[in-house]
Amino acid sequence: MSHCNQSICRSRNPAEMCDTAASWQLRADRLTVELNSTRDRLHAEIDRLKQANETLHAAVSCAPMFLWATDKDGKLTLAEGKGLENLGLKPGETVGKSIFEVYSSQRDILENMTGVLAGNDRTWNVREGHFMHEIRSTAQRDSNGQVVGAVGVSTEITERDRAFFTLETANQELEHRLQQQTAVLNAALDESEKKYRNLVETSQELIWSIDIQGLLTFVNSAAKRIYGYEPPEMIGRRFTDFLVPAEKTKQIEIFAQFLARSCIQPQTANSPYETVHIRKDGTPVHLRVNSIVNQGENGAILGLCGTATDISDRKRSEEALQEATDQLLAVLDAVPGLISWISSDLRYIGVNQHLATSFKLSPKSFVGQEINFLDKGSAFGEVIRNFFDSSSQQTWQEIDIEINGCVRNYLIVAQKYHQGTAAVSVGTDITDRKRAEALKNKLICSLQESEHKFRSLYEATSDAVMLLDEKEFFDCNRATLKIFGCSNKTEFYGKHLSEFSPPFQPNGQDSASLATQRMNTAMQTGSCRFDWVHKRLDGSEFSAEILLNAMEINGEKFFQAVVRDITERKRDEEKIKASLAEKDVLLQEIHHRVKNNLQVISSLLKLQSRYIQDSRVSEMLKESQNRVRSMALVHEQLYQSKNLSDIDFAEYIDNLSHNLFQAYEIHAEGVKLETNIAPCSLNIDTAVPCGLIINELVTNSLKYAFTGQTKGKIKIDFTLDKNTVCVLTVSDSGIGFPQDLDYRKARTLGLRLVGSLVKQIRGKIELLETAGTTFKITFSQPKLHS
Repeated sequence: MSHCNQSICRSRNPAEMCDTAASWQLRADRLTVELNSTRDRLHAEIDRLKQANETLHAAVSCAPMFLWATDKDGKLTLAEGKGLENLGLKPGETVGKSIFEVYSSQRDILENMTGVLAGNDRTWNVREGHFMHEIRSTAQRDSNGQVVGAVGVSTEITERDRAFFTLETANQELEHRLQQQTAVLNAALDESEKKYRNLVETSQELIWSIDIQGLLTFVNSAAKRIYGYEPPEMIGRRFTDFLVPAEKTKQIEIFAQFLARSCIQPQTANSPYETVHIRKDGTPVHLRVNSIVNQGENGAILGLCGTATDISDRKRSEEALQEATDQLLAVLDAVPGLISWISSDLRYIGVNQHLATSFKLSPKSFVGQEINFLDKGSAFGEVIRNFFDSSSQQTWQEIDIEINGCVRNYLIVAQKYHQGTAAVSVGTDITDRKRAEALKNKLICSLQESEHKFRSLYEATSDAVMLLDEKEFFDCNRATLKIFGCSNKTEFYGKHLSEFSPPFQPNGQDSASLATQRMNTAMQTGSCRFDWVHKRLDGSEFSAEILLNAMEINGEKFFQAVVRDITERKRDEEKIKASLAEKDVLLQEIHHRVKNNLQVISSLLKLQSRYIQDSRVSEMLKESQNRVRSMALVHEQLYQSKNLSDIDFAEYIDNLSHNLFQAYEIHAEGVKLETNIAPCSLNIDTAVPCGLIINELVTNSLKYAFTGQTKGKIKIDFTLDKNTVCVLTVSDSGIGFPQDLDYRKARTLGLRLVGSLVKQIRGKIELLETAGTTFKITFSQPKLHS
């Protein structure tokens, strides 16, 4: 080789040799630069690895774990970590020991390590004393893939194991309770469904439903009584099959209007309407129908449902009453007397035809006119005025009335009705009788005629009017027979009050003894009014309002009882009570939801503050969160209180102040809170501003009043001055309010907000000159809602 090189070199000329030397020199310089750069990068990588190793070593030393490595015989070549202390080992004494010696108390260590050294990953738990460890291990291989040892990490999971056990126990208990509650709810649901079905099937009202095609999908057993059909005979037929021809068009329009509503429209109450249907035997039946749209869970319209009440009896009664009224008007118009109905404000309600004809006017021209519009100084007007001013229920008097220029003598008999708000006056012309007969005979005849007219009115009234002594009934009008289910008066006469009353009244008192008390009261005061539950001859009961008047004629005492059936009124009162209770529940739910929404806002503000690095903005969010929380407390107390309008101010201030101390626990360390709140209830319009005022003043004290101090005191006082003026004082024992700062012109949001809130409650705020800082707010006690 050397000979060849020498021959080559000898064959080259000196110029070529110079070029070759220069080229090699350039290559050597380039390699030198690359070598230096590679060496610098290698040193940098070595430094980085050293730093990473030191960091890893520090982290492993602080962490509650034990990091280890073994050779293929199981001897420890690495043992690091704070977890060594739990095993009673020291870092310097562990390397070189066998892993089987370290975990000698564990029976499965040999099996697990054998599996790892065989090339399998293993995870198992071991217990050493009071500590539980989780070991994760994997095989360590060389560049040829051969197993040369094992590496693993032992992590303490004592607390996690305890938490898991506690959670498992709580979960089992919760599951048991859930099963019990589910069983109770299922039983209640079955019972409720059974009650509902019994209620539907025993209801005297027809309960029905139809689909969007107008086909009946359900009717209860009342269909048999109302229509004469069994329920299966009606289900599947069109509802129009049971309408009289004149009602079909109207009912189809109503059906179409209901179904024309969109499924997103809210459910609204409909007005009941009356219609006429056809029974199975072809006879008409009058019904009062209530209906509502039947919607599915997704809001889709499925059809209509509702109830129907048979009002045929009422219709017949109304027709009979109208016929009787027409007959009575015909009789009154035919009576040759001046009959008029007058209101307590001394205006005509109406007159009969004879009275209007006597003055050459129509009956309608009297309606609404003052009773003396024909003669300003008439004696009739004075009689009626005095009659209404007195406590008497009836009166009679002879007066002279000028009719068409002729003075006639009339006997005026007046009787109050409608609880004394109106009266009927009957004027009987007694001029001719006075001329023909003596005054005594004329008076007797007039009274007899008057009594006959009163009897007519007595019999025509729709209220039951009865006469009784302390033992039995001895007279009644026709309405009494109808109300109590008697066919004639002989079934009524001679019966005792207890025979038309249940044994006990709704308040639990004995009917007989209670009736005696009412009669004694009427005897002492002249009359008394009360509610009573009566019993008809057929045993059915109804609620009534009774006006009991005590009378004495020729030394004999007896009573007049006016009974009015108030069953419908009682039913309406119960509906109103139920509606009020429902609105109370709704108002509670509204306060609950407002509180929940305010808490959501507070939580959002708290969550947002975690992502803000600016401490000033974070503090502003925290203050806003406390303001929202103070308002949420008001609504929380309202929905938890029996009174949905007024707030227990002492309880509210206690909750608010403790929340503030918890929110500013760093500032509140060493600060004591004292409260002296007089018992008082405030409405929401006053409680919310007062809560925000206290929120701002206490927050300012916690943040600024105790700078440089380790202890302090914040005091909240609330008193009522003569039960008319409220005095709220918030003070602290801190460094005091800055002398050069006017709190009324402060630019900070907190103090400006306090000033605005004090104006809102129409109060006055003062900064008292005391040790520390004391704000005094006075305002008038607000009126509470009834």
